[in-house]
Amino acid sequence: MRNPQTPDRSTSKEPGDSSRLLAMKLALAKAVLAWERLWPSLWPPIVIATLFIALALIDVPGWIGDLTYGWGHLALLLALGAAFLWSLRRGALRWEPATHQDAVRRLERDSGLAHRPLSSLTDRPADGANHMGLAIWRAHLTREAARLKGLKVTPPEPSMARLDRFGLRAGLAMAVVLGLAIAAGNPGQRIALAFQPDLRSPYAADPPTLDVWINPPAYTGRVPMLLARAAEKPADGTDTASPSEPAQPERLAVPVGSVLLAKVNGGEGTPELAVTDGEGDRARETVLPFETVGTRAHQIEKPIEAGTALAIRQDGEDLAGWTITVVPDLKPTVTMSEPPSATERAALAIHFAASDDYGLASVEARIDRLDSTAQVVSEEPIVLPLSLPGAAPEAVDAKDYHDLTPHPWAGQPVRITLVARDAIDQEGVSEPINIILPERQFTHPVAQAIIEQRKRLTTEPAEKDDIAQVLMSIAVRPHHYFEDIVTFLALRTAAGRLVMNEADAETVEAVQKLLWDTALRVEDGELSLAERELREIERKIMDLLAQDSVDDAELDKLLNEMREAIDKMLQAMAEQMQEMMRNGEQNAEQMEQVDPNRIIERQDLMDMLERAREMAQAGAKDAAREMLSQLRELMENLRAGRPQMMSPEQLAAREMMRQLQDLAEQQQRLMDETFKNHQQGEEQFGNRGQQNLGQQPFGNQQGQQPGQMQPGQQGQNRPGQGQPGQGRQGRDGSPQGMTSEQLAQMQEQLRRQLGEFMRKLGEGMGQIPQPFGQAERAMKGAGDALGQNQPGEAVGPQGDAIEALQDGAQALSEAMQQQQQAGGGAATTPGAQGRAQDGQVRDPLNNDRDDSQGYATDGTTRHGLPAESDLLRSRRIFDELRRRSGEHDRPAQELDYIDRLLKRF
Repeated sequence: MRNPQTPDRSTSKEPGDSSRLLAMKLALAKAVLAWERLWPSLWPPIVIATLFIALALIDVPGWIGDLTYGWGHLALLLALGAAFLWSLRRGALRWEPATHQDAVRRLERDSGLAHRPLSSLTDRPADGANHMGLAIWRAHLTREAARLKGLKVTPPEPSMARLDRFGLRAGLAMAVVLGLAIAAGNPGQRIALAFQPDLRSPYAADPPTLDVWINPPAYTGRVPMLLARAAEKPADGTDTASPSEPAQPERLAVPVGSVLLAKVNGGEGTPELAVTDGEGDRARETVLPFETVGTRAHQIEKPIEAGTALAIRQDGEDLAGWTITVVPDLKPTVTMSEPPSATERAALAIHFAASDDYGLASVEARIDRLDSTAQVVSEEPIVLPLSLPGAAPEAVDAKDYHDLTPHPWAGQPVRITLVARDAIDQEGVSEPINIILPERQFTHPVAQAIIEQRKRLTTEPAEKDDIAQVLMSIAVRPHHYFEDIVTFLALRTAAGRLVMNEADAETVEAVQKLLWDTALRVEDGELSLAERELREIERKIMDLLAQDSVDDAELDKLLNEMREAIDKMLQAMAEQMQEMMRNGEQNAEQMEQVDPNRIIERQDLMDMLERAREMAQAGAKDAAREMLSQLRELMENLRAGRPQMMSPEQLAAREMMRQLQDLAEQQQRLMDETFKNHQQGEEQFGNRGQQNLGQQPFGNQQGQQPGQMQPGQQGQNRPGQGQPGQGRQGRDGSPQGMTSEQLAQMQEQLRRQLGEFMRKLGEGMGQIPQPFGQAERAMKGAGDALGQNQPGEAVGPQGDAIEALQDGAQALSEAMQQQQQAGGGAATTPGAQGRAQDGQVRDPLNNDRDDSQGYATDGTTRHGLPAESDLLRSRRIFDELRRRSGEHDRPAQELDYIDRLLKRF
């Protein structure tokens, strides 16, 4: 039996093991206490240091330094440094190291031990204890040591909620992340620069920066030239004193009148602009100071009229310099392409060519009356504005018509001079030409006598009494002018005004106008009055179309008035024709033998007028004006034309041109259908690809080409649709919905027709124009592409074939005209000769026409203007542009381009 007084070995070892474990736990508890007491002291310095790093990465010190010449940067650096040191000292003073007793208490608290068992282990028994007391003491120690087996140390207690009650640490972290993103390339350099304030005097000038532009005059249409601009501050925060200059040619071409705009910011002193004129020893320099517009901010605006070099200087140093060439604005040039002539209706036709380097502002014809010695009479000249195609064209070759038959100078010798002006009112003058101003030839004796006295009022104004007596002698013979009371009263009134009033300019002008209207009434009755009304309305429409913006309501009103005036004139012409037939001047047999191509109906005129309306509404104002000019010329030729018989040569030429026209129209329709076939194939292939992606198409046969129609797909017995594989005919007879194989067969048929046409042409004329061979080769290429089921590749050759047919038609027309002139055949009328050269033979204008379609061989209308398909295409483009202009999610550059296109419409 063990002696109770002898200590147990196992129990004697437990205090030693517990001591080692206890020492480890106490060290860990002491470390936790040290961190919990150290962190509140380190938190303020860490916050200040992190704030400085975030500000440095964002470059706040540099920004403040730029505003305060570096002193604000220094103040910020000192403030943050002082705050950092103060917080560090304050934390050091408040920090207390953890003691052994603090560690014991923390360990007991974390372990949940009551009555401080760790402290009891360090206690000692009282001196003089007996064996029984020591045994009890050891038993006590053993029991307390057993309680220490569950000792634990908890992690440091979080104190951020107490230290940062407002959560500013989150904003600080975001600022650091933002700074790292901004200074991703060089964060270390940003932080280093934050410790280096750039101190300078507030009165020291920044390095100079330049912004230099040259703005050409607006009328030149040239874009501004950027010569230099202030350099942007690099991302590393460094500055540069040199201006950023775009690449420039060695010598700049500057239009005269351009304005130099230069701005200099920074630097010392007032900058100067030095303009050098001349080269070498003859160079002369002009120095102009800048205008001060702010603190160390200067600018200058200087028109450039002459010079060879520009330089900007400041404080005796050149900041920038350029070598220039001042391009002068040359005077416009204008010439008469041919001498002014009279049309069949005695209108003055002026064919002119003019040009200007930056665009013509206006061209006018100045007409001066000549006396019997060919000297200019000191009277106010007649000034006729000539129409220009488009706005400010740089070159123009045009023909303009003016009816001066009502003018008192008609039939008098005059001198015509053309004057062209540019945007700055520089004038170019043509060589003058002397002509007899066209006048109307009257056939009625009374009308001739009235016009003769009207001329005398111009050449002999002092003989007004004698002129009045002659007018009275005419008036007293009413049986000579159909007993017309209006004519009688007009003659009596004119004679009375000449006798009762002095022959001043106003009286003479009023009497001459009255005599002109009287002569027209005697000669033509209501026809001439209707013609004059028509011309006046046409002039108003021309003036309206010449404006930048056209009022649609006003245009519709004038076009309706023009339609009524045409009806009135046609009615007057019909009445005149009936009168001529009653008088035996023309019979029905002559009317029946007239070339049917030279018969024009009222509906043709109305179609031309409606086409002009559509052109104007589609934005093609120049084409609308050309259409109205054609209509005017057509009416003049109708008024002056006479029935003409057709020779056998003309009949053969007409038939040949008709065949060629039919061939061109069929090729055009075939090209349209080929393009539709190509589009439908792409759409169907795209739809199948989207619907059956990754799957085998339903009913797809092996070897079928992409984009081909499946059997049964092309025609599901829907209303208005043919059977599968059969093409459909459009309203105009054009093929629709045809397969590539059928299109290839049609293309081959057209090629054979062209070959047969070329064979007959070679037999009849001995030579075949080269464009027809090109058209045949292009048709063959289109047929091969269609045969390979590639309609997209066939569209290009088909377009080439149409263009070649047009060129061939023009060459054929020229060849026929030459043969006709060489063989002494029937000569064309003056209006027809000029148009026969471009492959067109027009009705009264000798235009080849097809009563069913009205299209010439070149795909245009028989008046040489865009066909209806072109107008519809233009309208579709216009509508599409308007739709896209409303899509504001498109790029700004695209929207700006669309707006510029809409302005042109």
